[in-house]
Amino acid sequence: MNLKHIEAFRAVMLAGSMTAAAKELFTSQPNISRLITQLERETGLQLFLRSGVRLIPTSEGNSFFREVERAYVGLQGLTNAAAQIKNLGTGRLRIAAMPSAGMTLVPHAIQRFQAKYPEVTVSLHVNTSGTVNHWTSSQFCDLGVAIYSSEASNCEVELLSKVAAVCVLPAGHRLAKKTSLKPKDFEGEPFVSLCHGDGTRAQMDEAFTRAGVERVLAIEAQYAAICCEMVRCGMGVTLAHPLVAQDFAGPDIAIRPFTPSVMFPMYLLFPPHQPRARLTMDFVDMLRETHDEQLASMDKPQRLKRA
Repeated sequence: MNLKHIEAFRAVMLAGSMTAAAKELFTSQPNISRLITQLERETGLQLFLRSGVRLIPTSEGNSFFREVERAYVGLQGLTNAAAQIKNLGTGRLRIAAMPSAGMTLVPHAIQRFQAKYPEVTVSLHVNTSGTVNHWTSSQFCDLGVAIYSSEASNCEVELLSKVAAVCVLPAGHRLAKKTSLKPKDFEGEPFVSLCHGDGTRAQMDEAFTRAGVERVLAIEAQYAAICCEMVRCGMGVTLAHPLVAQDFAGPDIAIRPFTPSVMFPMYLLFPPHQPRARLTMDFVDMLRETHDEQLASMDKPQRLKRA
């Protein structure tokens, strides 16, 4: 029994005669008759009763046809899956992101992506940049978004953007009256810092050290989003990525430009030695568009064009 036998049997069942089935399959009626006879011999089933030129399916023939149709549904599913893989990749996208991107920028890009590809399952995994590197290099995730590429990682890396930090203040803070801020404005101010070990933390500290400014460094947090929430609670002021600050903007928060620039880089990480799937690259395009649109929507985005 082979596929030609099954095709001939199915065509006869659907068309109602060998002559019509032959036309459907672009072959001759004797060839269809021969294939049906071979199928009956190989299966040991009597599939049809012959009544002159008419074929009447037997109970065995009807039962066998139901099984054939189930198989064809499965084959159609494989055809659809192949088309989806050809057009979109695997039909699933796994993204790893550091919190400052995973809690702000990336969900907005996923919303746009899902509107275009509602049938694709998207998984977002949020952790430190080091873990994002590991997840991406091990191919657990198809794409990573991080503030640095680990030396231990062999990911392929592209710069998404590099933007200047902004000041995040309680709306009623005295410094919120200024249109822009400098290190000297923070003399003696309670400052919510990123934890040591973050590259951006070192840049921030250097900017204040060069200006000879002493802040009150009583509070630290691992993620910029937490720093912004502490500012909202009136626990101090901070510097943050403008997109993180924007997502936390509200009546209790004020955002102001800061000079000199403290740069927040954001990198795209790709699994090593792997072709980049169309699905992944479509998402990257939407991520870039979302990033640029969100920065443009801010009153005074502090932006450095991509390298």
